[in-house]
Amino acid sequence: MSKSENLHAIIMASGEDRRLKPLTDVLIGMDIPKQFGLIASGGSLLQQTVARYSSLVPPERMVVVVSSAHAVVARTQLRDWPGVEIIARPAECGGGLDLLLALGRVFSRAPGAHVLATSADHYVPNPEGLVGAVVEADKALDQAAAVLIGVAGGHRRGKQAWIVPGRSLGGKILAVASLVERASPLQAAELAASGALWNPSTVVARAEKLWYLAARQLPMQAEAVARLWAGRGSLADALGSGGLDTPVADLALLRGAKDLATIAVHGSGWTDWTSSEHVLDSIEDPSELEGLLARILRQQKAAGRTELHPPVPAPSRHASAA
Repeated sequence: MSKSENLHAIIMASGEDRRLKPLTDVLIGMDIPKQFGLIASGGSLLQQTVARYSSLVPPERMVVVVSSAHAVVARTQLRDWPGVEIIARPAECGGGLDLLLALGRVFSRAPGAHVLATSADHYVPNPEGLVGAVVEADKALDQAAAVLIGVAGGHRRGKQAWIVPGRSLGGKILAVASLVERASPLQAAELAASGALWNPSTVVARAEKLWYLAARQLPMQAEAVARLWAGRGSLADALGSGGLDTPVADLALLRGAKDLATIAVHGSGWTDWTSSEHVLDSIEDPSELEGLLARILRQQKAAGRTELHPPVPAPSRHASAA
């Protein structure tokens, strides 16, 4: 698939989700956020995310945001994409302004850019439909302020966000009727049955539009970030501008925005790994699953153990991926 002439990618990799600790402890001998864990084939979730979109976006138009605590591992894992820019935010500051920092960087360099903003901690074993949806979303930005990528088929683990689609805007693009920010498992099942889409916080939009929405909600922070990337301020100034607990990183800046659209992704297997059991449940390729279990067993034997500890349940083969 040919690269877009104007699309930039922002990849959020600063999360501290350690729910896969039983697996990362066994496989690599350390407790590390799940986006850096070398679990499935194809590298870490961060590496898979960069590789997935490299068919559309060259490395020099990618920005990855990480916590400074994991900057070294991020740079090591991304050495095959030397043009990728890594923004290392001080670990003690929290991730509230990570998206704004990356967006300000893109906007300062290319105000007319289109931007794909996504997380690095999702597993997508069949990414072709997702990549195609990003292409369609990019083309649809003359019809909508932003296009949210939605996952068809549902995702019923935990209190997840959902997109309720509305009327057709042409082709596969639908208007957004409403956004449900935190649905209970029962609500999620009802939403999925009604045709709603799981919202994994992945959006394609004009950089200018996203920046306007961010500046409207966080004017002080946006001004500080603009000064930073114009060379008139420091990262400490930007992070010290207040509002660090504002959940901008999960695209809350789209709240209340008009002219939102969505496009559904089918058959991607897209899911967020929430537990070791969920990981094993989501890997559909028997040979890959066998290989992962063999790696776990080898590491346990090397550590002088004969059984998994902490226990990793056997896969139930009923993953709620879409």
